[in-house]
Amino acid sequence: MKDLSRRDFLKYVGLGALGFAVRPKLLSAWERGLFPTSVASDVVQCFHDGATTGSTINEPVVQLMMDASIKALTGLNDVGDAWKSIFPGIAQSSVISIKVCNGNGLIPTHPAVVRCMIDGLARMNVGGSSFPKNNVIVWEDHDSQLTQAGYTIYDGGNPDTVRCFGTDHSGVGYDGSVTLNINGTSANPSKILSQMSDYVINAATLRTHNLSDVTVSMKNHYGSVNARQHTNKCSPALPALSQQIRDVITPNNIQKLFVVDGLFGLYSGGPSGAPNFNPKLLLMTRDTVACDAQAQNVINAERALHSLPALDAAHITAAAQPPYSLGSLDINLIELTLGIGESGQPVPDDGSLAVSPEPVRDGATVRFAVSRPGPVSLKLVDTAGRAKAVLFVGTLDKGRHSIKWQAARRLAAGTYFLHLNSAGADCVRKVLVVK
Repeated sequence: MKDLSRRDFLKYVGLGALGFAVRPKLLSAWERGLFPTSVASDVVQCFHDGATTGSTINEPVVQLMMDASIKALTGLNDVGDAWKSIFPGIAQSSVISIKVCNGNGLIPTHPAVVRCMIDGLARMNVGGSSFPKNNVIVWEDHDSQLTQAGYTIYDGGNPDTVRCFGTDHSGVGYDGSVTLNINGTSANPSKILSQMSDYVINAATLRTHNLSDVTVSMKNHYGSVNARQHTNKCSPALPALSQQIRDVITPNNIQKLFVVDGLFGLYSGGPSGAPNFNPKLLLMTRDTVACDAQAQNVINAERALHSLPALDAAHITAAAQPPYSLGSLDINLIELTLGIGESGQPVPDDGSLAVSPEPVRDGATVRFAVSRPGPVSLKLVDTAGRAKAVLFVGTLDKGRHSIKWQAARRLAAGTYFLHLNSAGADCVRKVLVVK
């Protein structure tokens, strides 16, 4: 995607049937007279109300969410082709490793979520055959972290299944031939990362952290090395680690995808403890900075419901800037709200804003969807980015809603933008006012 200008703004409003593109914090930047200078990164945020029932994960539903997410991210309609496009040059002998985050066994990267990824990987046609599951490694720092989360350690007995083990597994360990500089702290990477993987999927969780504000994809890699630095809210240690992984361990940048298991999460009190909110989300992106920034948006939306201050993790901001330049804070969010149709296929609710009548003369009704309960705001903004009216601010339940817009007669004729913020995501729609 190219940089966004006022003239190009409308190109980002819709992405067709699978969802809509939104730009968190974009309008506030306009209000400050600033414009994005970086290329926006796509983040798919997929919600399904049936993803969990109580504490139980409904794996068939999560599979639909995973399949819809990879297709939306890549723009490819075949699941196998979509996954294959993530790994350029992949061969039958290639190894894809999935780094999970199981430091908190009560909110791990759930095995059901990982199995849904593996199902997609196995649908890749590589060299005329399905990609072998045995060429997928699911890993963590310790075997015990995997077993407590419900994973089964690979015993070598079945060459047709996924391999799963920790860095402390017999015959693995840390790579003493590679030394990383994590903001002045020396560390060695897991051999799984530096020697055994051709491609890496970072599969993180959605939690706050008392030492880094949030723990998502960048913090997940503290489980990939044998030394960590927690001073100054882990900034710039976390960006430094990700930069070292990119440039020292893997100069061909093998870390290709970032997935966040947001079925359950911690909006406060993390990283330890039982989950205290249930977003029923998956996040997926190719950009670690955009990944962590949107995860923080989701956490902050929940914190607002409990009158807690928003978090602004320093390491996320630092990671987007030189000398790290790990990704973009400018997010092009593709939000998918899925249901199940009669065919058993996911049915999206694009959450789009509808205005009637239009063009607007004296007043109108604005209709929109809210994917889950939470704080909602609906504002009218002019083409210069100035807020002209607040149509609604408050908390709404999940579902479709309508707002009466009565003050249109006070506005000058012209083009305006309706700006809906719901659950940490923004949706924008052009509207024409006439006299």
